[in-house]
Amino acid sequence: MTDRQSIPDSTPIVVGAAEVVHRPGPDFRPCSATELLIETVRLALDQSGAAAALGARVGEVLVPHGTWSESDPARAIADAIGAIDARTVRSELGVLQHTLLVRAITAVADGRVDVAIVAGGENRWSGVHAAKAGETVPEPPAASVGEPDEVIAPAEMVISAIEIERNLTTAAHQYAIIESALRHHLGRSIETHQAALGSLWEGFAAVASQAPGAWNHQAMQAEDIAIASEANRVIAAPYTKWLISQWNVDQAAALVVTTVGVARDLGIDEEHWVFPLATGLSNLVIPMPERDEIHRWPASGIAGSAALEAAGVALDEIDLVDLYSCFPAAVEVQAAELGFDLTRPLTITGGMTFSGGPYNNYSLQGAAAMVTALTNGPADTIGLTSAVSGLLTKPSVTLWSNAAPRTTYTCVDVTDRARSATAVRIVDPDLLGEATVVGATVIPDRSGNLTTVAVVESADGMRSVVQSNEQAVGERFLIEDPVGAVVIIGQPGEFSLG
Repeated sequence: MTDRQSIPDSTPIVVGAAEVVHRPGPDFRPCSATELLIETVRLALDQSGAAAALGARVGEVLVPHGTWSESDPARAIADAIGAIDARTVRSELGVLQHTLLVRAITAVADGRVDVAIVAGGENRWSGVHAAKAGETVPEPPAASVGEPDEVIAPAEMVISAIEIERNLTTAAHQYAIIESALRHHLGRSIETHQAALGSLWEGFAAVASQAPGAWNHQAMQAEDIAIASEANRVIAAPYTKWLISQWNVDQAAALVVTTVGVARDLGIDEEHWVFPLATGLSNLVIPMPERDEIHRWPASGIAGSAALEAAGVALDEIDLVDLYSCFPAAVEVQAAELGFDLTRPLTITGGMTFSGGPYNNYSLQGAAAMVTALTNGPADTIGLTSAVSGLLTKPSVTLWSNAAPRTTYTCVDVTDRARSATAVRIVDPDLLGEATVVGATVIPDRSGNLTTVAVVESADGMRSVVQSNEQAVGERFLIEDPVGAVVIIGQPGEFSLG
């Protein structure tokens, strides 16, 4: 292992990380998203032991956009910590969630800035609470309503026109279809697979019950998670309420990124140094209906392998894992591609159902939790965090350690490799005639009416997305594996059973 005295000054490190959660209760007070972010950033700076000195040297503040209305919360953050000359950056929905993290790491390593802060969060629970109480959420600081110095937008949409037109804009609907394809691939009955989902998510709930930054500390049991009931309705089969991401949270995370040289200059204790080792990412966008195998995601495994190779780390050296966990399918598919068994711990937060899923920010929650775990954990520990952007379209994997890195930090873009490794099908919105279901979900409304959405394939390999509002179709697909069923498309986008 490298002696720390020999680590180059330009080596990037995280010296402070924080998660903040404002849970419901008698003392809960609504706040703006910006105020929540400011609170979290201050706490992250405090973790370093050199808050004032670090704050004054912050050259860039980066924030992923959420559901909130503020246009430049990064400016209000910079003002609050005394970084009056800092550049502010906002990324839009659809930008790969590790993009800002990579930007911060490379900015300090290249010497463009001394310190960078990445922070994100949501105050959706403040809105829920205020609406119930007949109140309004407090206005954000005035500095947050201007335009940032830079806006990073995705190069292309992460969802196709046919998905928008045919009831697949809701993430739960998309992932439920992937889940059905995965269940069929594994050869499981509906009952067996539902039990497996409950068991997997029970483990996540147990982790959340002990995680300081988690929204839900209930430690729910498998049957209460996966079995539908009046209190746990089906959102999109096979997913119940307690198998999906919970967005209505007041939750934020922040990381303070700098270099070994700055840390030495400011006298920051080496115990606070956590090293980002490498990142692998893909910006390839292949909408779910176009993927030949919708239960797989080659880009995720390729990104993970690239990060491991760049860091000089073997898979069996990974001690801590936090996979992006909006839905079970996201965890199951990533684990399979990365080479992780589902029996090993795959979260340190508790996941987005129980720890909380703050919209466009969970990857920072996982990263902050990882930095904290490595700061407080045993020496020579290596961790892995992942991110998902879009609807299982853009993956990234970042490796971390509290030990000196073996290689120089590198971000490897594997977009082209992922494109070559991913077989695709042509999607025809006007497809008619006989087709076979390759994935489907049933979506009940609150009155019990059922809408079935399916990805189907014709005999010549053409794909389409179709729907049925027939109650009998939904009832059958709720109790039988729909994959492989033959259907008839009588009108574009509409099907009945063959």
